[in-house]
Amino acid sequence: MKITIDQPIEATPAQAEAAFLDPAFYAGLGELEGISAPEVRSFSSQDGHARMVLGYRFAGQLTGVARSILDPGKLTWAQETDVDLATGRTEVRMVPDNYASLLSFAGWYELRPADGGLCTQHFEVDLRVRIPLLGPLAERTIADSIRQNVADTAGLVGRYVAAQRAAGDKPVRKTPRRRPAAGRAQGDDEPAP
Repeated sequence: MKITIDQPIEATPAQAEAAFLDPAFYAGLGELEGISAPEVRSFSSQDGHARMVLGYRFAGQLTGVARSILDPGKLTWAQETDVDLATGRTEVRMVPDNYASLLSFAGWYELRPADGGLCTQHFEVDLRVRIPLLGPLAERTIADSIRQNVADTAGLVGRYVAAQRAAGDKPVRKTPRRRPAAGRAQGDDEPAP
């Protein structure tokens, strides 16, 4: 399933990018429903690229058939992000620690300027769930969770940036940006071929 999201964020592109590149920001993600605050497994920045690997643990409730197939204690994964600092394009992959044969998730996002000095996170991802008969239903359910997670994370970015601004901490890094090509409109989901 292809998922496209255009999520407004109450920050400039540079401020949002600085938040996403600050390992301290991720402690606040424990407020999001269904997942634990991520563990920063690694972070590096060199030669115009930044790479971060976060470790997540599912903290929600499984019901019905999902509980009979999956062990909630084994629902852990790594989020690998690679950021091209010159263009602002971020590649994202989720790599399950367990059940890797059942799920794949890869995509990218850009932080695009919006009116009022704010930005929009344009996010495109390809999600595949390989469970006979239940795959399409699971994909739709996970897609809804991804949309909610992106929206909730945008709210946390806005709060984080406002707190940084109020405290006078961490000057925002300025990076040259290439103007991204026009993308699809919000909600353009396509079923997988």
